[in-house]
Amino acid sequence: MDGLGLLYSDDEVSKAIDESKKVLRKYRQLKIAKKLKMPSVKSPTFSDMPRGGSGMGDTALDKYMDVISQMQQIERCVARCELLESIILQHKYLDDTDYSQWQLADKTGYSVRQYHNYLNRAYLQFATAYGIL
Repeated sequence: MDGLGLLYSDDEVSKAIDESKKVLRKYRQLKIAKKLKMPSVKSPTFSDMPRGGSGMGDTALDKYMDVISQMQQIERCVARCELLESIILQHKYLDDTDYSQWQLADKTGYSVRQYHNYLNRAYLQFATAYGIL
């Protein structure tokens, strides 16, 4: 796989591809969670009555910000891949439409076999950008 055999064993490369798939699949779940965890905006209330606080802050906002942060990290790592590989990952994982393998190959203009080779290269580039490899 593009000279990675000199740096990594086949087992490490296949584990990196599997881990990249897991992280990229998580993107759509994060997108749904972002919609569900959207904190409601409330007007502040002012009172002269003392009240105790937990000192924990707004956990709903923290969870929402964590989801956005994870999504942005995935998007940045996809953008760091080479152009063709970045486009392939965007179509496969970041787009709202869920395409089949042959439709994705058709969108790129390659055969399914060649598309699969580029997809594996994209997974490895993503793994490097994400810090898996």
